Amino acid sequence: MHYRYKKPGERIFKRIEKELDIIKEKGFVPYFLINWKILKYARSKGYYYVGRGSGANSIIAYLLRITDVDPVELDLYFERFINLYRKNPPDFDIDFSWKDRDDITQFIFKQFKNTALIAVYNTFKFRASVRELGKVFGLPKAEMDVLTRGKYNMSQLDTLSQLVIKYSTYIQGFPNYLGIHAGGIIISEKPIHYYTATFMPPKGFATTQFDMVVAEDIGLYKFDILSQRGLGKIKDAVTIIAYNHPEKPPIDIHDIKRFKQDENIKSLLRQAKAIGCFYVESPAMRMLLKKLQVDTYLGLVAASSVIRPGVSKSGMMREYILRYRYPERRKDAHPVLLKIMPETYGVMVYQEDVIKVAHYFAGLSLDEADVLRRGMSWKFKQRNEFAKVRDKFFSNCRQKGYADAIVQDIWRQIESFANYAFAKGHSASYAVESFQALYLKAYYPLEYMVATLNNGGGFYSAQLYLHEAVMHGATVEAPCVNRSSWENRIQGRTIWLGFYLLHDLERTIGKNLINERNENGIFTSLRDFVNRFPVSLEQLIVLIRVGAFRFTGKGKK
Repeated sequence: MHYRYKKPGERIFKRIEKELDIIKEKGFVPYFLINWKILKYARSKGYYYVGRGSGANSIIAYLLRITDVDPVELDLYFERFINLYRKNPPDFDIDFSWKDRDDITQFIFKQFKNTALIAVYNTFKFRASVRELGKVFGLPKAEMDVLTRGKYNMSQLDTLSQLVIKYSTYIQGFPNYLGIHAGGIIISEKPIHYYTATFMPPKGFATTQFDMVVAEDIGLYKFDILSQRGLGKIKDAVTIIAYNHPEKPPIDIHDIKRFKQDENIKSLLRQAKAIGCFYVESPAMRMLLKKLQVDTYLGLVAASSVIRPGVSKSGMMREYILRYRYPERRKDAHPVLLKIMPETYGVMVYQEDVIKVAHYFAGLSLDEADVLRRGMSWKFKQRNEFAKVRDKFFSNCRQKGYADAIVQDIWRQIESFANYAFAKGHSASYAVESFQALYLKAYYPLEYMVATLNNGGGFYSAQLYLHEAVMHGATVEAPCVNRSSWENRIQGRTIWLGFYLLHDLERTIGKNLINERNENGIFTSLRDFVNRFPVSLEQLIVLIRVGAFRFTGKGKK
């Protein structure tokens, strides 16, 4: 408590009490504690992580440091995460750096004995079904290629090819083979084999033979352990800054409160100078930031949700921009909607807004409103509880005397939107990471660009990030046997490109070369290099061609 709130008030205590009661009543205490244990281990190893998704709506998750989003500050509904109607266990999505994630998975499998990865069913699409049936009927490859391209005239095909096409329509959508879910891990109380057989994919961890929807219905706890490059960039940038600026005090990258007030970060946001920064660097996002002139945390949270296809498709993105820029347009909003969603000017931007509209506008209870939101998702649309709640939405609106046209329009917005929209807590978690990246870009652009390149870039090509570094005053040098490492490194304002960028250089050669140089000092000439380091002629030519021996003063030829 004291780590998160210096002076907690009545509101905080009430919220904690309410959440604890529901978590206990639903039997989700172990779920929270297992997440807490995993993340305690992550912090002990110095791993960065982001807890995101609807779990950010919980103050208990915030206090246990599962997420970094304060649900009281952002007015997030706990009902969006857990409510009394919800039978299935909740789930936290936790992102780690792509370098740390495998170790976390190892830890979970060692720590909890009944653990397995979740499978996904890869189903037959048109081309796969044609290929598999083509093999059954013994068609030659050339004929199967014609069929899979779909460029054929049915009447001109022979009997076997016609049968392949006919039967392929029957098996489309059937399961084809099992894959592995991107990040889902199951931890159960009983042994996994009580529920399902498992198989061992090349990844080396036991994997279930059912998918996440079945796991939820059985009531098994799913833990989403995901990875992304953004966290790797932030972590590496902090390390690079420490060795390139030893005179400066270490950076507290978790000081988000300070970043939210920082004028340099606000200026970068307003001008959309966000290349390399997680989640805000794409052309569409930068264009939106420029149109909105965003310079606050809440503005960025809204922008990262407005850009989602559901909001932009339903025409609400354009409406949001107009109401943001021209305050007189805000009067066009329905008064009830404007009262419910003042900070987004009566426009639905987050998944929670569906709950708010259903609760305050249509008079559904908070739990029913969440059933409506979940029901919008393609996974749950077929279920009958959704139909009941939908009918209640319309009958309540009629009783309240709303015009049919308005009710239909709001329903259309909900429907076009709920499947793609973000939970507000999800956008808020991503905005925290964006602010960390923007801080590094504002104060240490060169180090941050090196970290971006070493983590595989981002939305753009490596050349663009190097160009961005040059625009901030860097000098870029080609690999050199005396100065370069395996990854890119920076010295002052000079960026030495790494050996990993040389397409034809073997990894072992690059790594051994660096080890030899560290142990016995720099190379004085080409003869010295060849005498000290065993290397084939082809690999030597790769290094000569790129100019890695230019320190000798001799030309490549």
